[in-house]
Amino acid sequence: MKEENLCVLIDFENIAAGTEKEGLGRFKIRLVMNRLKEKGRILVTRAYGDWGRFAHFKQSLLEQGVSMMELTSYRGQDKNRADIALVVDAMELAYTRDYINTYVLMSGDSDFTPLVMRLKELNKRVIGLGTRGSTSRLLAESCDEFIFYENILKREKKEPPSSKIEEKTTLPEKDAFALLKESLEGLLKDQPEPVAAGRVKQSMLRKVPTFDESEYAYSGFTDFLKAAQTKKIVSLHRDDQAGGYRVEIYTENEADIQDVLPPISPQAEVLRNKLIQLGTNPTSHMIRHTVVHELVDQVSERMARKKRNSLKYVYSDIQRRCRKTDPPISAASVRHVINALKESGILLHTDGDPIRSDNAAFIIVQDAESILIHLREFFLQRLLSSGEALQDPEALSMLLWEDTNHAEEIEEIIDWLQFEDGAAERSESKRPPAKKTIRRRKRTSGSSKSTPNPNAG
Repeated sequence: MKEENLCVLIDFENIAAGTEKEGLGRFKIRLVMNRLKEKGRILVTRAYGDWGRFAHFKQSLLEQGVSMMELTSYRGQDKNRADIALVVDAMELAYTRDYINTYVLMSGDSDFTPLVMRLKELNKRVIGLGTRGSTSRLLAESCDEFIFYENILKREKKEPPSSKIEEKTTLPEKDAFALLKESLEGLLKDQPEPVAAGRVKQSMLRKVPTFDESEYAYSGFTDFLKAAQTKKIVSLHRDDQAGGYRVEIYTENEADIQDVLPPISPQAEVLRNKLIQLGTNPTSHMIRHTVVHELVDQVSERMARKKRNSLKYVYSDIQRRCRKTDPPISAASVRHVINALKESGILLHTDGDPIRSDNAAFIIVQDAESILIHLREFFLQRLLSSGEALQDPEALSMLLWEDTNHAEEIEEIIDWLQFEDGAAERSESKRPPAKKTIRRRKRTSGSSKSTPNPNAG
């Protein structure tokens, strides 16, 4: 995943006054910056205010690399001066710094809503940050994401290691492991699935630039992660597609769960490895069946209670449920199945379009058995789109059911998929070349538009 480049703009009077007014104490810029460093690389940080009035904040802002934009009061007539200066700088940066893709607006003032909307028009992601009592609902709902300062304060009770480091240049080893856990927890808030090891280290270095695993006699970051796994701090999973490891927080008993995949023929194993290379792990028939049924039950229960479903929360819910099944299913296999459902387009927005974000609310309109049919067809479509001839129905039956009893059904599905593709190609031949190319890309990437409807026929 591409690293985010952040610009942080602070309406300091608004945020500082808000924390004191709501009894939250003095504004703690360090905690806020640590949270934002989990989002990406911070390139620009500017705070706007009359620093004669806020002189006691200067040292902490300087330590966090914040540029203090001076807006001295003139005969008490300083209303909106900081707001206008912030907006002017934001628009200048948006038009001159194309590499900044995320803007963090630290204020709760509704006057900034037009700025947020304009930044979004320029295809910039906007994160708001403010206190609950001082934040306008209009502003909060205009942002792509809004972080409440109170939630950041709650994390202070955990006493993260980076908050204790002031003059030290070397972390004790126990604090290095604590930094690893803190950084990983922050990343998992935004991406609720195992994180690439490289991203974890980047997050750690943003918080503590002097971190170096070699100081603890580890030859590389992978050895450091393996030591953390031995200490039951994290769990590591091989990244079959990109190589290396993905990392998540260690869960009690999770390490003891070992998925046992039924034996399949060598020809079926080749097809399974091909799907894994394409970024889709089919797991096994039993695992898919269990995860899909648990997912449908969970989503139905939440919908009945009028609660929102999004993958950000569903991943962990289904993992907990599948740890209690017989046999239990690992978190990695749960993710493989749910990710395949997302890619296949079966998880829908309320407007009927497939979701593309883990934060998006989704609904399920089919029953579990129809979803399993859809999933099998999705795997076959991925193989067809990659150029596989699919001339061995028994191997495909072994791949999808772990037996050869469904070879005839496989042949029927392949015939239908090829007919649908042929019809699409004939339709495309009447289109301008540019549109034809775009459509082929969508179909190759697993777009829902090319995925067969399991209810058809």
